[in-house]
Amino acid sequence: MQLSGKHILITRPQPENQVSCERFQQWGATTFPLPMMEISALTDQKTYIQSQIFDLDLYDKVIFISKNAVRHGVEWIEDCWPMLPVGITWIGIGKGTSHFLNELGHDLGIQALAMDQSGHTSEELLNQACMQEVTGQKILIMAGEGGRSKLETSLIERGAQVNHLPLYSRNKIDYKAEQVAEAESCEVILITSGEGLENLVDTLSQHDTNWFNKLILTPSQRVTDIALQLGWKNAVNANGADDNSLYAALTQL
Repeated sequence: MQLSGKHILITRPQPENQVSCERFQQWGATTFPLPMMEISALTDQKTYIQSQIFDLDLYDKVIFISKNAVRHGVEWIEDCWPMLPVGITWIGIGKGTSHFLNELGHDLGIQALAMDQSGHTSEELLNQACMQEVTGQKILIMAGEGGRSKLETSLIERGAQVNHLPLYSRNKIDYKAEQVAEAESCEVILITSGEGLENLVDTLSQHDTNWFNKLILTPSQRVTDIALQLGWKNAVNANGADDNSLYAALTQL
């Protein structure tokens, strides 16, 4: 198999981490799960979130930032809208998010807008044709707490009315030295977000561990640049955070 003999560290949050581990094992790799953050629903914000979801029919576009946004967002929509409002354009950022949106939203009638091959990041989404003429449009962004605001800011500058709806929190996981040491044999590190990368660096510094000579695969040029700035010698942009993109990049090296 293509990845036979490869030892790969998977850092994406659960439950996607387990799914990725299984896929890369099918491709022949030995995998080590070390999620760099835990995803938790914002249980103390239920009343506010519900009120925002009840206004779904007011929006022209709904954007899901991540698979976690899809998981939590679709669950809220199912609870609040037995019949889906019409006229909404549904958008997932990246191939993995779009595919997951189609999968979880299928029974509701949600169909993610098809993107060209460059629509993998928030920055690239802004270059898509559907994002050029948004003056007066109402756009809902489903995401986690905090995070980058470039997408929101840019859409507002283009004349859109934008609401950022946080559905979950991202919390760094603390690991013991022996847990980090178990992953030392990995030659390849898969990173799926800038925040995950920064958490990894923090984890390594806590345990005086230097992995900067290991190959690191990232989902975008932005995260690749961060990795290089943080000290990685060999950082490769996979042009996507989904497993297929990461696999393709790894097998082409």
